[in-house]
Amino acid sequence: MVARRQTKQTGVAAFLLERGAGFLYVYATLVISVGVFRGETSIGRYFSLIKSRAVLEEAVSGLRSENSRLSEEISRIKQSKEYARKVLREKYHVTDEDEKIVYYAD
Repeated sequence: MVARRQTKQTGVAAFLLERGAGFLYVYATLVISVGVFRGETSIGRYFSLIKSRAVLEEAVSGLRSENSRLSEEISRIKQSKEYARKVLREKYHVTDEDEKIVYYAD
């Protein structure tokens, strides 16, 4: 078994080892406090960013569902000529040579 030599830490390393967690807590609190007072970081901004993140995630999920729906429609159009004709007539109002579109005003 290898014996480990214990060396005496000096300077900053010894200070951090002796008071590491407390020092880190105080330092983090100080940095956050200074940021809040200077206006760089604030609790209100944090919550507004959380709200915008939720809105953006909802928009992304909506766009993903629309993307999958459109991909499915594209594959249906590629597979079926009848469906392609139906989409052209209903969505884009394309007619055959002998057809006319009549609009009724309500």
